[in-house]
Amino acid sequence: MLSAGAAAGCLRQEKQASLRLLPGPSVSVPDNFIGLGYEMSSAAQLGLLSAENTKYLQLVRTLGAHGVLRFGGITADFTTYAPDGPVRTDPKDIVVSQASLEQLRGFLDATGWTALYSLNFGRGILDEAVVEARAVQSILGPRLEAIELGNEVENYRYGDHPLRQAPWDFANYLAEYRAWRRAILAAVPGLRFAAPDTAASVEWVEAMAAEARGEVQLLTTHFYLGDQRSATLAQLIERDPQLASKLERLSRISRDSRIPWRMCETNSFFGGGHPGLSDTFAASLWTLDYLLLLAQHGCAGVNLQTGVNHLGFVSSYSPIRTNGNEVDVGAPYYGMLAFAAARAVGAEMLSIEIAGSTSELTAYAIGKEGQLRSIVLLNWSEVNPISVSLPGLGLQSAQVLRLKAPSLASKEGVRFGGGVVDARGRWSPAGEERLQSDSLALPPASAVVLRQPREQN
Repeated sequence: MLSAGAAAGCLRQEKQASLRLLPGPSVSVPDNFIGLGYEMSSAAQLGLLSAENTKYLQLVRTLGAHGVLRFGGITADFTTYAPDGPVRTDPKDIVVSQASLEQLRGFLDATGWTALYSLNFGRGILDEAVVEARAVQSILGPRLEAIELGNEVENYRYGDHPLRQAPWDFANYLAEYRAWRRAILAAVPGLRFAAPDTAASVEWVEAMAAEARGEVQLLTTHFYLGDQRSATLAQLIERDPQLASKLERLSRISRDSRIPWRMCETNSFFGGGHPGLSDTFAASLWTLDYLLLLAQHGCAGVNLQTGVNHLGFVSSYSPIRTNGNEVDVGAPYYGMLAFAAARAVGAEMLSIEIAGSTSELTAYAIGKEGQLRSIVLLNWSEVNPISVSLPGLGLQSAQVLRLKAPSLASKEGVRFGGGVVDARGRWSPAGEERLQSDSLALPPASAVVLRQPREQN
């Protein structure tokens, strides 16, 4: 009889795969692709997104020199602006003050990032929105990416206390959107708008692109894998069968209209994520894969939700976790970190083909100025290692940065390039691993970034 260890060994089989680049057009990745998303309470809270909060500042900088912070969520339609405050952060009663906006401007200046900012379209009053838009533009200035009107607008007719009465379809929405936009632009000329900010409706995004050209500079929508109450590990480690078709449609809409689109609110499971799934190494791998998948489909950027949610607690899926103004990272941050390491200013997604005996390998190729810069590989198997052949890719001297943890369920012990994010919010690889040949061993449930030396980038 086989021992337990021997039996487990028999179950493990090293799979074989090889990669090759395919000819064809590349897909540009905007320099501000990476992003974080917040409820409006985080915009209001003094001391959080502040240039004085040095660890939070560094955590954002570590992800890149350019990016977008989006402020909205369900609480956008429970938010008012009062220049002199007092600031309030209750999810059902948020007050943003002038001091809140001035603090945010300092944070954005210190990071080099910009902001998407939502106005209260659901319960708000147009005259008050005009005052707030003027203040936001005046204070944030060039750090303001665009204004959004409301949140998940196609759902306004649902719930116990609907924000709009039937009929509420796209035509009704567009008429209101245009009225608000005209009034706001009359007071704040040159303001950019992002819309329609749907919960899921691609149809409304398509209609916005077709009917409101020139009236919107960025198309926006949201995506979650599903409800946290019914979340499963399989949803994290198996590709959502409906996601690819949704992304292809959004890509086509953007291409045909020549209006960029952004996944401006997204993460694993809505309702704050699922503890034990959204905050584990499995979510690190999902985050890395998801960012690359969206980049591959021509998305202009992704805002991963983080921090205190609309229910008043810190979401399990948060890449950056907060306790008051105290800051730490969650496991998904390491997926963002790996993505940031793989791309560069001026990056582009290249086409790559996998051949071999495994369906558990995912691969992405990132180039710059027509040259291969990095390869990202993910092994989704919990038991089987994969030997990956890289013939003719010229990666023999590439830096090897592995993303790994003790198990998919690990909340602690996540490492990227052997290193961890330190107490100051900084990361650097621990030690140096280089690819020595045209092949690589990829352990079960892990990922790797193969990055060309800087002088070749």
